[in-house]
Amino acid sequence: MLKLLVVEDEVELLELYDLILSKDYIVFTTESGREAIEIFDRENPEILIVDIRLPDVSGVEVIKHAKAKNPNVAAIGVSAYRERFKEALDAGAATVIQKPFLVKQIHKVIQDVLENKQ
Repeated sequence: MLKLLVVEDEVELLELYDLILSKDYIVFTTESGREAIEIFDRENPEILIVDIRLPDVSGVEVIKHAKAKNPNVAAIGVSAYRERFKEALDAGAATVIQKPFLVKQIHKVIQDVLENKQ
């Protein structure tokens, strides 16, 4: 099973990601950008889903760190703020999805990103 790291500061949404994705992936979750970097370095997940706006280290910085460590990581940015999309894409995100989104969309987005990586 592929490893997936979700970084989201809204606890309810983080729990929802875990519930939805844990059937298909080994899921690691955190509310903190700083902790996300530590988990990424330790677990080297193939997929990263990261909220762009986090309270400590920004999601953009998390993406930059992940791509520097593993250029093949499939990074997906998430944001309620469209103006942050370009910043995430420039940092190396394969795509950015806007909050709110339908939960069932996340599986499709992950599949599309993994397919485009190959």
